Amino acid sequence: MEPDLEQSLELARRAQEGERNALESLFARYQDRLRRVVRVRLGVRLRGEMESMDVVQDTFAVALRKLPTLEVRSRAGLLAWLSKIAENQIRDAHDRGAAQKRDRGREVALDPGATAGHDPAASETLPDERVARREAIEVVDAALTELTQDHREVILQRDYLGADWSEVAGALGRSVPAAQELHRRAWIRLRRIVRPRLEAGED
Repeated sequence: MEPDLEQSLELARRAQEGERNALESLFARYQDRLRRVVRVRLGVRLRGEMESMDVVQDTFAVALRKLPTLEVRSRAGLLAWLSKIAENQIRDAHDRGAAQKRDRGREVALDPGATAGHDPAASETLPDERVARREAIEVVDAALTELTQDHREVILQRDYLGADWSEVAGALGRSVPAAQELHRRAWIRLRRIVRPRLEAGED
């Protein structure tokens, strides 16, 4: 469920005034949604090098410093602002990693189990419905990385960030009808990828 904009703006205002509880509540509202955006932005290859929650935490740290400059004018504005910071964090981390590999002439493999404890939900016993929903979300996020850049971006803008059609069209450099048609075709393609995987998981 998308966070209420007015409540988010009120939390942002109080956070800008230095209220710590408001800041924590604001970030908690967007943590899961931002993590999904980060997972898609990372893609399969970079997820082998970076942990999504590490990027999210780094994003919140940067956002804290930039909070006084935050101006939100639309429902998608706050999450789009956080997403942009996350993109920069991913790019910078990737550039640093590439530079280190060049300088040292070696690559350190990430232990797949090293960050397993970072997901609080993993240590909880969840109802079957919530487990199934989480698994379905992960299937969709993974499938989204397999789409073309335009298809991936229109779904990210519209469904992950919650942008309205004028914002989506502006981000993609298209007219609103063209963005809507792209979105329709992107979801057709995404469903074709996701459906057999979800059905296989039900066996």
